[in-house]
Amino acid sequence: MNRKTGTTNIKIVIGAVIALAVVVAVVAVVRLDVLGGKGGGLSKEFKYEVDELTRIDPNLILYEESTRAIKTGFTNTHGVAVDSKGSVYVAGDKAIRIYTQSGDRLSEIKLDGTPTCLTVTEDGTIYTGLQDHVEVYDAQGQRQASWESLSRDAILTSIVVSEDNVFVADAGRRIVIRYDTKGGVINEIGRKDSIRNIPGFVVPSPYFDLAVSKDGLLRVVNPGRLRIEAYTFDGDIEFWWGEPSAAVE
Repeated sequence: MNRKTGTTNIKIVIGAVIALAVVVAVVAVVRLDVLGGKGGGLSKEFKYEVDELTRIDPNLILYEESTRAIKTGFTNTHGVAVDSKGSVYVAGDKAIRIYTQSGDRLSEIKLDGTPTCLTVTEDGTIYTGLQDHVEVYDAQGQRQASWESLSRDAILTSIVVSEDNVFVADAGRRIVIRYDTKGGVINEIGRKDSIRNIPGFVVPSPYFDLAVSKDGLLRVVNPGRLRIEAYTFDGDIEFWWGEPSAAVE
């Protein structure tokens, strides 16, 4: 009898423990805030306030719209440039469309591929990047040249012409290519090189821009490092500026 009673008591205890565990689990599930409606439970010191970032000092606003927006009709637009006469060139879908400043369309250049960037020189020559190569058109929209493909990995995102040099930003391979105006590669700029103190471009997405400044140096956005770097045409880095910040500066 004693053995049976002991066995029964143990079973009762085990059953009670299991029942208690089930109750605790049910309560936990009921109290679980799966949608986050109750918040994270952090104190006010840990809240990320962005209201201040949405307010702009009116004294910092230097420009306002002076004309109506240009409706391009493109599904996707990838580049814009203005020539010496003030005409606006827009690259998108599989064409380059040219407009007056008031938005009236002047002409259109049909392309075989999607233009990802473009620039226009003083004489009206158009240089446009099509994913992996550059094409050149005259002022009348006639194709003059199609340069050799750089690579299957190339993603051309910006192009600028300075005298006899054509600079192209390749976001896919994270370098800048310097061409002559005939399409010959002169050199590459920005490839990581510890000896020349070049950190290398960090390009997490296809947004990789460049420009030539009046001081004769090439300015290149290094998006992953959140800064702008200045290079000579031969590829030596001269200086840089920029730091992570949400401030206006």
